[in-house]
Amino acid sequence: MKSEQFTNKAGKVRHKFELTSEEYAEHAEEYGGFCIACGEAAFGVEPDARGYDCESCGESKVYGAEELLLRGFIVIAESKG
Repeated sequence: MKSEQFTNKAGKVRHKFELTSEEYAEHAEEYGGFCIACGEAAFGVEPDARGYDCESCGESKVYGAEELLLRGFIVIAESKG
């Protein structure tokens, strides 16, 4: 998994994620997601989670993997194999 920082229109630093299809499937199966504020992985979140509190940074910016995919914050990369 790779994470890329960008600055949104409000001037906040946010993260986008690049995962292989295998990494994405693993996150989806394990109820995983990511915090778009700090880039940390989160587990135990619903696939359509929006705005859950992040255990790492405290911001309410944790989203489920499927929600992030729909919003364009996750890009599926080709597997290297």
